Amino acid sequence: MRDIALCMELSDFYDHGIARGIVRYAKSRPGWRLYGYGWMFRPLTDLKTWKGDGVISRVETSRDADRLESLGLPVVDVAGAFSRPRFRHVTNDDFLTGGEAAAHLKACGFQRFAFLGVSGTGWSEERRRGFTHGISSAVPAFTRGLAWWENPRESPTALADFLSGLELPTALFACNDTTGLRATELAHRLGIPVPEGLAILGVDNEDILCELASPTLSSIMLDCEAIGFHAAVVMDAVLDGSGPAEGSRASIPPRQVAERESTRIFSCQDPIVARAVTFIRARTHEGIDVGDVVRMAAASRRSLEMRFRAAMGRTIHEEIVRTRLTRARRLLKGTTLTMEKVAAGSGFGAVQRFHSIFRRAEGMSPGEWRRRSMNT
Repeated sequence: MRDIALCMELSDFYDHGIARGIVRYAKSRPGWRLYGYGWMFRPLTDLKTWKGDGVISRVETSRDADRLESLGLPVVDVAGAFSRPRFRHVTNDDFLTGGEAAAHLKACGFQRFAFLGVSGTGWSEERRRGFTHGISSAVPAFTRGLAWWENPRESPTALADFLSGLELPTALFACNDTTGLRATELAHRLGIPVPEGLAILGVDNEDILCELASPTLSSIMLDCEAIGFHAAVVMDAVLDGSGPAEGSRASIPPRQVAERESTRIFSCQDPIVARAVTFIRARTHEGIDVGDVVRMAAASRRSLEMRFRAAMGRTIHEEIVRTRLTRARRLLKGTTLTMEKVAAGSGFGAVQRFHSIFRRAEGMSPGEWRRRSMNT
């Protein structure tokens, strides 16, 4: 038997996803027994006196890192906040997450960017580095410790000064949903329109909280279940004597952006084109066509086409198709929907038309693209 401690509070979406992956692996290994906090696990009352084989933990403070290191047991960390030479780390690819944020916000047409971070944590710093790399320049940043962000009684004055000092419109990358939600709420109090003045993108996709926000918060989805499963694989290999060395790191790529109202906009100097692109991106799954865009913009077709091409470098029809393909890729990678439902959900309608356009754009069928994306 192998007794493995799962040291996390199971208090948020990240913990739940990690636990699902670990439990899925444990169920495939008859010799595994999981100990943790809560009625669903074998009780873990005192880690100091616990006589087990290894620990999988979300290490969020240096104090916790020191405590776990003192146990003398193999530890697999799934947070990436603190580095310890004796730990193995299986975490989200935070640098790539920052890059995904940059790509998404740049695609929204923004020219100015800012960052909200959690000071003293490796994952936040890596997300900032990936973001600035994707933007290709340094950006204004506001950071505070995790306890500050999670305590609603902390004075918001410094954050209010930071947000008020940004030149609008600005796209704001928040290193997690907690910071993004604080910024969204404060922007409302300051009279800063979201997303027109401040587009906000978080990380973790805490779906209930993101949907309750006003406006709803866009967020990068992490593959938490894959992180948990791989962490369990590493722990098993370590206990077999064939695992990676102490200090090793494995990174799991994020999944995709769950786009909601806080970034559902296109920023452009031509306000008519900006409205047209925002309309396309919000409604393309409904099967809209060029005529619908022209009617919404209240402009002549010729005038709108000329302005659109000048601002975007492509036609209205090309933008509609491009947006549908983007949505289709998200559905193919992030869901198990049938091809018929992917075609309908991305605005293509007939599945034959979807297959034809997708193959022309990607050089392969939607089914083959889905299989390849699952293996990367």
